[in-house]
Amino acid sequence: MANLTTELFVLCDYASISQEQKLSVIGIFDQFFAANIPTTWPRMFLVAVLKGEPGKQYPLTLKLVSPAPDQNFPEKTVEVSLGNNGKANLLTELVNFPLNAPGVHKFEITTSNEVVGRLEFNVTKTTASYDGQIAKKPAN
Repeated sequence: MANLTTELFVLCDYASISQEQKLSVIGIFDQFFAANIPTTWPRMFLVAVLKGEPGKQYPLTLKLVSPAPDQNFPEKTVEVSLGNNGKANLLTELVNFPLNAPGVHKFEITTSNEVVGRLEFNVTKTTASYDGQIAKKPAN
């Protein structure tokens, strides 16, 4: 029996799955920069490509571990059925996602208390501000 693994596990600006089950992923990132924390991120997608035993169903748990121990989020569970090729795409849209603390955060996908995939991302507090001016070309 094949163990379940992740071939791809990313955060991105946009993702979709076509009728033919082709996955499109646009704008992969793992860094957040915010002037104020806590804050919310307006929209992003969490995408995973899972690989395991063809045709098998796996109960999965998705959780987020924050660097602030009192700021962890509720776990989400889902059942995933792998295709004849032993793969499945998992796509989740995250809207107004809370970023409550600076530091390294981790998304984890587990099945039967075994970690299938881990995705780390960093939240950094910045002091930079945008004043709305367009950069000008230096004079010769």
